[in-house]
Amino acid sequence: MDTIFWICVKIMQITSNFLGITYQQLNVILFVFLQPAIIIILFFLYRKYKRLYKNSIRK
Repeated sequence: MDTIFWICVKIMQITSNFLGITYQQLNVILFVFLQPAIIIILFFLYRKYKRLYKNSIRK
């Protein structure tokens, strides 16, 4: 598990250098903004397709 963590840290360091931002800024962007946004989008898509599935069964 420790190895996976350090691989992810290294990937984030390389990505932050490529983007010209700090590791901390990339961390905030990923885990404060993008991850919650993706979770919310997936939740609403789930509800949409669940509703569509229920409606298709009724017909």
